[in-house]
Amino acid sequence: MTSAGAGPPADAPVTADAPAPAAAPVADALPAGYDALLRGAVDVHVHGQPDILPALPLRGDDLATVRLAHAYGISGWVLKSHLWLTTDRARLLQERSAGLGFTVYGSITLNPVLGGLSATVVELAAAHGARVVFLPTWGAAADVARDGYISRLLAATIPSFGKYAAANAISLLGPGDRLSGAATEVIDACRALGLSLATGHVSLAESRAVTEYCAQIGQRVLVTHPLHYASDSAELREFTQLGAYVEVCNGPLLHPDGHLTIRDVHAAISVIGTERVVLSTDAFSRWAPPQPECLRMFAEQLAYLGWRPAELHQMLAVNPRAFLGAALAAAPTPVTEAT
Repeated sequence: MTSAGAGPPADAPVTADAPAPAAAPVADALPAGYDALLRGAVDVHVHGQPDILPALPLRGDDLATVRLAHAYGISGWVLKSHLWLTTDRARLLQERSAGLGFTVYGSITLNPVLGGLSATVVELAAAHGARVVFLPTWGAAADVARDGYISRLLAATIPSFGKYAAANAISLLGPGDRLSGAATEVIDACRALGLSLATGHVSLAESRAVTEYCAQIGQRVLVTHPLHYASDSAELREFTQLGAYVEVCNGPLLHPDGHLTIRDVHAAISVIGTERVVLSTDAFSRWAPPQPECLRMFAEQLAYLGWRPAELHQMLAVNPRAFLGAALAAAPTPVTEAT
């Protein structure tokens, strides 16, 4: 028998009309020190809600997730969309989270719906406050050829999408497998405007050509989740030797159809080294926890596999800031081995 005002018995059936139980504060539901490995982290690959389509809910409200990220010790995000410029949404989130000390950067992805490979589009995005330029994702010829995941999601809802993507697929390479003029103009625009560049879903060969050109002109570049496409982690050392950062994401590890595990990530970082690795989420599905919890899980699993707090701090806080051009405040001192 329950006392007056108490909730229903533990074994009471839940009906559609029954009120949901009150949520406990996040800190009460997590282990002590849950934020220790994430203090000062910057996630450079965060998808908002909605991203692909409103009918495909990824998670809860953007602002609520920003507040949760701050509670986890995370310092900032790069907000990414496969379809639209995110600068307006980033600005709104920044205004509504004023006082948290949390930074939200906008970005643009150069897919066909936004003009593809165009230096003018890059300049316009920068004028609206974009900090990161992603090369094509579903619009990349390589992604069209591999029937990429995002393309399949869009094609399932938008009847004409498959035909549109195939007709407008973007290649970065021209004759002799050299970067096209449009591709070099985009990179030159990023360099002139102080923007950071990420390779999107282009092929490894295209990413290599981009990285080589960036090394020549001094452009910051991040190779976007190359473990999706590389058969040998040793290939990725070519990118880091040229000065590129290499992204490793948590979201794909959670996918039922994913081919990667946390031990694959561990093995890849062991080959590449922590000096140029950036850990991010790219959490993109309804079954994934909110982005801050995805990043905490990622860090904790890697810690379990032997990566020290200082090494994780390098990949979560120091390297993302360097990729973004030191636009954020300096990363806080990492937790010690004893923490």
